[in-house]
Amino acid sequence: MAPWVLWLLFLLSVVQYPQPIDDVLDEVMRLRMELQVKFQEQERIQLEREVKQLVLMQSGTSWRDLLRSALQPWQVWAFAGLLVLLLAVWFMWRKRSCEAEISGEEKKEKEKEEEEEDETWAYDLRWLLDERIQWPVQDLQTGCNRTMALIDNFLTVLRRALSRTFYPVLQQAIGIGSAFEGWTAREEEVVYQVLVALTPPLGHLFHLERDTDQQKPGRNFRVRVELECRCPTEYQGMNMLCFQHHPDVIRRMTQQPNLLDTLCTDSYLDVKKTVHWFCTLVGASWQRLPQSRSWHLVLLPSKRSCNLRLTNSQESFQVKVLFGVRRLASDIFISSRYRGPRTPSTMWPESYAVAETKFFRHMAREAPQDSSHLKCLQLLARVLAHKDFSIHSIKTIVMRLLHTVPVSQWQRRHFLLQLSDALEQLRVSLEEKHLEHFIVGNQKLPEEIRLPPDVLRARPPNLFHGLAQDPTAHSQAMQAYLDLRQRLARVLAYGHC
Repeated sequence: MAPWVLWLLFLLSVVQYPQPIDDVLDEVMRLRMELQVKFQEQERIQLEREVKQLVLMQSGTSWRDLLRSALQPWQVWAFAGLLVLLLAVWFMWRKRSCEAEISGEEKKEKEKEEEEEDETWAYDLRWLLDERIQWPVQDLQTGCNRTMALIDNFLTVLRRALSRTFYPVLQQAIGIGSAFEGWTAREEEVVYQVLVALTPPLGHLFHLERDTDQQKPGRNFRVRVELECRCPTEYQGMNMLCFQHHPDVIRRMTQQPNLLDTLCTDSYLDVKKTVHWFCTLVGASWQRLPQSRSWHLVLLPSKRSCNLRLTNSQESFQVKVLFGVRRLASDIFISSRYRGPRTPSTMWPESYAVAETKFFRHMAREAPQDSSHLKCLQLLARVLAHKDFSIHSIKTIVMRLLHTVPVSQWQRRHFLLQLSDALEQLRVSLEEKHLEHFIVGNQKLPEEIRLPPDVLRARPPNLFHGLAQDPTAHSQAMQAYLDLRQRLARVLAYGHC
């Protein structure tokens, strides 16, 4: 406290309270002592404050010094960079989290919209395929079962009648062709095709000889019939009855001619004679069949197949019976099928119908339940003008697509896409005048389809070989393709051509 303040207090005390001199001195001393005590107390408090501030300043300085001594400059910068990196990662994570939340909501909305679009598209396509387009109404599976039952009954009766003869042995019939593959282009009567395999009778052998005439289309064979030598090895040439060495004796004993005398021409099995023989047997045995009670049978004229028409008061259908000889326990046959007007009666073209039917059955097992491959094939075959290019060309293109396009893409909702792919493949093949056979030379077929080694290694024939040789035919085929597209557009728009 300042000295002048003390003096002022002293004077005021003296003036207000006059006292004796000794008392005044004592009072002054007492006041001075109290003031000194208060002053010392204030100085002590001030000193303590200064000491505390000094201690704090010294401690901060020591920590800074400690950090400065512990961390080198590059470490300080590294630590600062790490902090910056962590902050950047946090900001990026936060940004992505926000984006993920937004994109998740957008994705859900988009999926919902796509589901609604798919449902609308599926309904439109179902309406187009099931209601708009007029499909044939036949129940193919029922027709196939009915056909196989009919032919099996025929073969049972005929085998019994031929058991003691030297005619070809009739094996179990095999369903082939479009109806047994699950589709048909016909809107009225469906034609069900079956192949009856022939094996040589007792004492006879079949030898298949490849025709080397390159002028004829496809691969063709002849069936050379030989009498089998059944003599024991040690008795060959001796007086033992044998088909090869004693045919006349066996003929007199059995009262039956051998196959060379009946169905052969120049030792080769004759297609026309075989067909005529079978049709005669069918007509003679019809009344023995249970189907004769409810169906009326008519034999249709044909030179290379036995064609039957069966009718009743409600419906009718046709059966086309072809004959063939199996090649090397495979699914390839040489058959009696028609190969053109100049095909010799002893010529048996190679047939791949059994292998193709097995391929379609394999795809039916692999494809989804709502697969549209048969609808696609049926629609294309239906609007096709047969005179321009064959249905088999369309079938080959569809088989190739089935072999390359994943089966999941043949669902109903991809119908128009696959139809477009088939048309595009047809256009390219016509422009290039080249379409390879699907079975011949195809080494990637399902294992269940068995091919002879020469068919497996063969170069696939060009189905459009004739277009490459004939410019006029090629121009007509290209025009037919344009007509096909127009007819197809009318079917999709109006339900019919």
